[in-house]
Amino acid sequence: MNKAYPAIPDTELLFHVWKAEKKNGAKHHMGIVRCHDRFYTDKEQEIDKYWSEKGILASDMEPAALFVIGRLRGLKTATILNVVVEKEGDLEGGINDYIDAKNNSKRGEELEILTALEAIVTYDSSF
Repeated sequence: MNKAYPAIPDTELLFHVWKAEKKNGAKHHMGIVRCHDRFYTDKEQEIDKYWSEKGILASDMEPAALFVIGRLRGLKTATILNVVVEKEGDLEGGINDYIDAKNNSKRGEELEILTALEAIVTYDSSF
């Protein structure tokens, strides 16, 4: 028996996140994110290119586990990601810029927080 379980966000909560992003004026994209357990491989650019060509918008490590555990425990989950390195960017350089706050990541984090709080309020108000 295959024990796989789909890793997807709660669609209603995700809708509230989307509305909050629009309200806050955050530049955003919605789509499929590749979740995996490793970064910084020798073939990272090749792997990212492969998935990008298949319509995958980003890579991250945590959302899949949160979606599955949340769903199995009856919790609503969604995710808001902040881009640290653009598609054609240098991963190591992007991470260093992020740490040194040389790019727009700080503003992105502020918008993530505002978006999450707005989504929670509107989601809660819908009941």
